[in-house]
Amino acid sequence: MSNDKQSLFEQELSDVQALESKPRADAHKQVKNLNPDRAQARTNATLEPTTPCSQEPQPDDLPFVEPDDHLEWKSAGVQPETMNKLRSGRYPIQDKLDLHNLRVTEAFRCVQQFFAKSIEKHLRTVLVVHGTGLRSKPPAQLKSHVAHWLKNHPQVNAFVTAPRHQGGSGATLVHLKKSKSAKLETKERIARRLG
Repeated sequence: MSNDKQSLFEQELSDVQALESKPRADAHKQVKNLNPDRAQARTNATLEPTTPCSQEPQPDDLPFVEPDDHLEWKSAGVQPETMNKLRSGRYPIQDKLDLHNLRVTEAFRCVQQFFAKSIEKHLRTVLVVHGTGLRSKPPAQLKSHVAHWLKNHPQVNAFVTAPRHQGGSGATLVHLKKSKSAKLETKERIARRLG
């Protein structure tokens, strides 16, 4: 740069003041979740006893899925019409569990408690929101764990990836087995109708 250009440049910048530097956030510091519902879910997950479950929260042989993979599974005896209704989102969602921002072990406890309470309330169709896991390492970590837990949970009848309007590949519709009392009520209702 020539001396004339240099002096012109310095003259133009003579009244410029440096900005105050504000402290930056620590990118590695854990941020507290300000959502009271999620905070309560975390508290409940650590304080409440869970229902007996033989599965581990983080099995060694976990089959990982891709973020956009379609999940689908049914236990023996589930009717094709039940699966069709579940796939198309025709069963009303009776409750929802959001697992965003939870660690795998916290999510496991929340899923176990959520299903125990859902069975207790005689719910049949619930939505588990796990996210796609595009930014997790490995990708779809929570989604993979949720698929494994659902497949091995004794109260899960079937599950499918939710239709787009209910969360798409970031959520799973779960069809729960009937509670013993609900089965008894159904038998009694059918018996009254027939006889």
